[in-house]
Amino acid sequence: MNNRDKIFIIIFSLLPGFLFAQNIPFSPEEETKKKSIIHGFVRGGFYGSIDDDDDKPYISSAFSDFGLNVESTDNIHFKAFADLRFRYGTEFLEPVSRIDLREAYVRAMGKTWDITAGQTIIKWGRADFTNPTSKLNPRNYISRSPDTEDMDLGNLLFDVRWHPVPLISLEAVALPYYRSSVLLIDPLPLPAYVKIDQITSLLTEKEMFSYGLKTDLHLSGTDMSLSWFDGYDPQPGVALTSFTLDFSGVFPLPDAQLAMTPYKIRNLGLDFESTLGSIGLRGEAAWSFPYESYKTHEYVPLSEIRFVIGIDWMSGNWRFTGEYQGKVIPGFEAASVEPFIGTEPDLNELAMLMADPDFILEDYVRQQVGAFNRLYNYQLERSYHSAGLRIETDLFYGKLTPSVFSLYNFTSRDFLLMPEIKYKPADGLTISAGGEFYSGRKGSVYDLIHEFMNCIRAAIRFDF
Repeated sequence: MNNRDKIFIIIFSLLPGFLFAQNIPFSPEEETKKKSIIHGFVRGGFYGSIDDDDDKPYISSAFSDFGLNVESTDNIHFKAFADLRFRYGTEFLEPVSRIDLREAYVRAMGKTWDITAGQTIIKWGRADFTNPTSKLNPRNYISRSPDTEDMDLGNLLFDVRWHPVPLISLEAVALPYYRSSVLLIDPLPLPAYVKIDQITSLLTEKEMFSYGLKTDLHLSGTDMSLSWFDGYDPQPGVALTSFTLDFSGVFPLPDAQLAMTPYKIRNLGLDFESTLGSIGLRGEAAWSFPYESYKTHEYVPLSEIRFVIGIDWMSGNWRFTGEYQGKVIPGFEAASVEPFIGTEPDLNELAMLMADPDFILEDYVRQQVGAFNRLYNYQLERSYHSAGLRIETDLFYGKLTPSVFSLYNFTSRDFLLMPEIKYKPADGLTISAGGEFYSGRKGSVYDLIHEFMNCIRAAIRFDF
């Protein structure tokens, strides 16, 4: 019996007990007041960048968005919700015209349980900037939106939650299909001989099933969770599907075909949230270990332990949020080659290697692709340390909200700065301006992406 069969047996064997424990059908004496709510927004804006070749400004992305939310609930028995988005414009100089059903789900509720089915966003973990325990929802890391929550993508799933007593609640989530995150490298300019096949839709093969289990404890002054995820990581890796050299010309011409490829992991997580006087305290830790080995599958990452500790506090109208993030890789082994993307090939070294009759070029390139995956996943070193800080305040009775977010990786030297200011001149109307600045040492992740991710942006939004 495989994991998918086991989890469905668990869910459906417990489901009748949940229902009969609540005396279903519901008592007609219960007061129900069904209400429906329709609201949404209209938004327009642009992203501006500087061309590194001629230092001239240009509009890299421009958008016109329409969002519509529909909700119906009686607050006792059910809730139905849908979030529909339409975007027209450009992203990274590519034309865009698409309709996205971001969320669409129905939730049935009892006194001590609820069941959700459909496309929705479930985020586990309590840290502010990084959630190593959260593996259920993919993200769009290159989202061209002034709202950072738009990075979260919905997933088709079945969710059962049971809270028999106020002290404890249990959750089981089943994901029958796989939806990939959109990675930072997607718009990355590649050499002419390299092509990457992206995952552009749901993968619906039978073996793509994933599930998650979580227990929440609600103690006096502290909330904490223990979670388990078994399935496909929403962040895929890069696999080498073919590599050839054409010797028909004066110089050998390479051709490399790459493909974004999912890999299966197990992720054990722990998180908590508490207070220390006037300071909020949050933390997470997770141990992720893949089913397959990076030594035989270049797209699979190494096993790693990640931990986060964060605090937040207020002083008048000022809000401060700080977070430290650490990572340790058990059984670390240094990469034997340079990453396939992000470094210039050493032709003299390559010629010397090819002079060896036992040298296999495709295996060498495969190792380079594996090294690139390690670069992107921050696994080229045995441990990593980084810190983030967000500062924001409200001025003029909440009409003006400036903020700044910064993140620095002490090991890779990657640095991110995101200033923003929001102005609300009238009810429902928000004008925002900000920017994103990425930098890193040569060959680092932020060094690779800074040309197309660095930007200034401005947007106007009206909520109705």
